[in-house]
Amino acid sequence: MKFKFKFKGYLRETRRPVYSAVLILPFLAVYHTGTFFLQTTYINGADALIIRILSLLSVHSMFGSALVLGICFVIWQARARASWKIDPRMLLLYFLESVCFALLLVAVFGWMYTRFNLAAGTIKQSVSNVVLYCGAGIYEELVFRAFLLTLIIALFNLILHQKRTALISAAVLGALLFSTFHYIGPSGDAFAVGSFLQRALGGLYFSILYITRGFGVAAASHALYDIFVEILQA
Repeated sequence: MKFKFKFKGYLRETRRPVYSAVLILPFLAVYHTGTFFLQTTYINGADALIIRILSLLSVHSMFGSALVLGICFVIWQARARASWKIDPRMLLLYFLESVCFALLLVAVFGWMYTRFNLAAGTIKQSVSNVVLYCGAGIYEELVFRAFLLTLIIALFNLILHQKRTALISAAVLGALLFSTFHYIGPSGDAFAVGSFLQRALGGLYFSILYITRGFGVAAASHALYDIFVEILQA
């Protein structure tokens, strides 16, 4: 059977929630399996934030964030009333799309570093880092794009009454909040203008991916970007 590729059909097909769920599943497995067996000192900040909020609701589990993510996908799938079937060829293209977006950001930030010295600093290579990056891709996108950005867009739509202006304003504000998050708390990084700008631009990039291509590509591209940078810095 020949595979006839139609670009518009591909974009529509991969917007279904089930593709995002299957795409991020390997990253989710690596993160939670890794943090469990490696007994890492730190977990991803967005994961920790979700767990802290759940603890206020008397829900105490290191897998609480995964439960929230699962519930969100079930609700998303139910609201979309979409099919649960997956075309493996489409899924492969969906993954390769995420790889391309991750490599594009690596290339852009690499160019910026050589000219403006905006790198956030070197990171020690380790298996624990890769595990944490898988969690960052999923849970930072869940908190800052799926939750926060969606909320800001809704609020700006009510205030501005112009969809395009609301999207742009929300994406910029969301990116700034995303960058700021990395400097908050005892485990936060020391503030530097260069690293703040880099993270803000990264947040804006992932916001655009989330708005145009959905949660799966944004989360996978985020995780892959962090992993690629780790490999290049080794």
